[in-house]
Amino acid sequence: MKKIGFIILSAAIAVSLCACSGSKVKTPDFECEEAYRPALEDLRAAIVSPEETETIYDGFESVREAAAELGDAAEDTIGYVFNDTDGDGREELFIGCFDTEGSADVNNEIYAAFSHDGDSLIPLFEKQKRNTFALTDTGTFYFYGSDGTDFHIIAEYALTEDEGLVCKDFYFTYPKDGNINEFAYYHNTSGQWDPAVSEEMDMTPEAFEEIRKNLAERTAVLGDVKLSEIGK
Repeated sequence: MKKIGFIILSAAIAVSLCACSGSKVKTPDFECEEAYRPALEDLRAAIVSPEETETIYDGFESVREAAAELGDAAEDTIGYVFNDTDGDGREELFIGCFDTEGSADVNNEIYAAFSHDGDSLIPLFEKQKRNTFALTDTGTFYFYGSDGTDFHIIAEYALTEDEGLVCKDFYFTYPKDGNINEFAYYHNTSGQWDPAVSEEMDMTPEAFEEIRKNLAERTAVLGDVKLSEIGK
């Protein structure tokens, strides 16, 4: 799978993504546990004793940032699940908070996602500040990004075995005719934050928010294994 990155500097929104679709949440099997366990053990060590940890994996920074904010509660709050979202028969690893218990408008929040090629860990995407990723009940991914009050993105992605990351819907705000005091709403299925390749929508802020809420309501509550249980 290839890694795809989108950087929106002017909107102060950074998105780092790569592929996912299909959908059966599975109980971790032995092979999957065996493949991902070294990275999970290193991650737990980095959270418990960061000063003693030398191994740092690409894609784990958002997890470490979340752990720093959670403090002593990190190990019993952050968990992981395996899910074959692209339907290739090999489960991906998702790390995050998988039961927000009403504390957020999504039912799970993914900090980082990885696949495994049999030899090494492959980063798929990583949460960044003001971005939210969540797995939906149909195996797609909810994404919301914002720089505050002006620039917003609502998107849904799927990870497929053949095509990698596929954008299903991409809604965003953008200055209308270059006027930063007036914003318009756009939509495309290419995942580009660019009015030139998008359709301008006749939409109100309330309608835009309704799209986000409807997608957020489709996010799933997932049973996870807490980081504190690794090695036990």
